[in-house]
Amino acid sequence: MDKKSLLLTGTVLSLSATAAFAEGDIIKIGALYPTSGPCQLIGEYSLLGTEILAEEINAAGGLNGKQIEVIHRDSKCDPAEATAMARDLIAREEVDFLVGGVSSSVGQAISEVSRQEETIYIAAIPKSTQMTSPENFHKFVFRAAANTNTEGKSAAVIADQLEMNKICTILMDYSYGHSLNEAFTAHIAKIRPEAEIVQQEWPKNGTTDYTAHITNIMAAGCDGVFSGVWAGLFPAFAKQAAPFGFFNQVKYVTAGEVGSPEVAEQMGADMPEGIWANSYEVFYHSAADAHGEFTAKLQEKLGVENTPSWPVVGYVAAQWLTEAIAKAGSSETDAVIAALEGLSIDTPIGPQTMRAEDHQANRGQFWGKMVQSADDSYPYRRMEPVSYVVADELMD
Repeated sequence: MDKKSLLLTGTVLSLSATAAFAEGDIIKIGALYPTSGPCQLIGEYSLLGTEILAEEINAAGGLNGKQIEVIHRDSKCDPAEATAMARDLIAREEVDFLVGGVSSSVGQAISEVSRQEETIYIAAIPKSTQMTSPENFHKFVFRAAANTNTEGKSAAVIADQLEMNKICTILMDYSYGHSLNEAFTAHIAKIRPEAEIVQQEWPKNGTTDYTAHITNIMAAGCDGVFSGVWAGLFPAFAKQAAPFGFFNQVKYVTAGEVGSPEVAEQMGADMPEGIWANSYEVFYHSAADAHGEFTAKLQEKLGVENTPSWPVVGYVAAQWLTEAIAKAGSSETDAVIAALEGLSIDTPIGPQTMRAEDHQANRGQFWGKMVQSADDSYPYRRMEPVSYVVADELMD
C-alpha cells in the first residue's frame, strides 16, 4: 500500500470508528493540513500523526465516553484557502476544535478564524511569534510547535560555536523569516558581540530562482550563513547553490527542518555535507521508552524501517487537545482552555508544558551536523551528533 492510500485508509478508520455512536457522542476535530502543493509531504505525514492518535483513542474506548472523528480539509499551504476551509469545517461539519497549519501565514489565518468563531485552534507547525504577540494573541489559540525565538536563538548558539564572525542571512520575506531574523540577530549580538551581519537576503515567498541571492552572499565575504530557506524550499536552493561551491565557501546553519529524514532521503547525494540543520524528530535519536514505541508504531504503519519526522508533529498537536479534554472531563470550550493552560503531557519526544500566559508549548528541536550516515540501512545524510535543544530558556 502506498503512502497516499495509507492516509486515506487512516481517515476511513477514524470515521468508521464513530459509526455506532450518535452525533452527540462524537468529538469532531477539524484538521487543516496541506495534502497538495509545495507543503504536501509535510501535511500528509502530519495528518497521519493526528489520525494515529484518534485511532488509538477510539480503539481504547474513546474519550470521556465519546469517539474522535478527524475531518480533514486541504489547506494547500495557502492562507486564503486555509481561511475558507477553516470556516467550512466549523459551519458545515460543525467541528468542535481545529488543529494543523504549516506556514506561519497559514497559522495566522486559521488563528483569526478561531478568534472570530470562538473555536480552539492548536497550531501544529506555525512558529512565528507574531501569532502569539500581544496584538494578535487571543484565548482560543495554542501553539504546539516551537516558536521562532527558540529556533533563531538555537541557530545563534550554533553560529557562536562555529565562530562565525562575518554573517550573511537568507530568510524568506514573510512573517516566519522576519521573526527568525529578529531572534537570531538579537541573540548573536548578545552572545557573540564581535560578530557582524554583513549581508541580508530576503527571497519573496514563492521564489523558485535563488541565483541572485546566492551570488550576493558569495560576494559579501561572509564566513557563515544563517538561513530560513525551509525544508520544502531547500532542495531547489541547494541544487542552485552547489555549482557555485557555495557550501564549501561558508559555514551554513539552517532553520526550517532541513535536517529531517524526509528531506535527507529526498535529496540523497544532493544534501550538502557539513551543514547544520534541525528537525522536530529523528528516528535514530533514541529507541527508548515512548520515542521507541512511537517509532515502532510508525514502522509497522508505513512498512518502513526509517520513519519520517512529521507524524509526531500531528500526533502531539492532537495529544494536547485530547489530554486537555480528558482533564476537563468535557468538550466545552472554556473548560478545555482552562485545562490546556499550564498542562503538562508526556509526548513521544519527552515531557512538555503549555504555558498559561501565552499558550506556547515549551517545544524544543533536534539539531546537528549533516554528515553521510555510516549505517548501510540509511545511506543518506544524518545529524551526527544529534542533540535535543531544550526550549525553556530560549522561548522569549
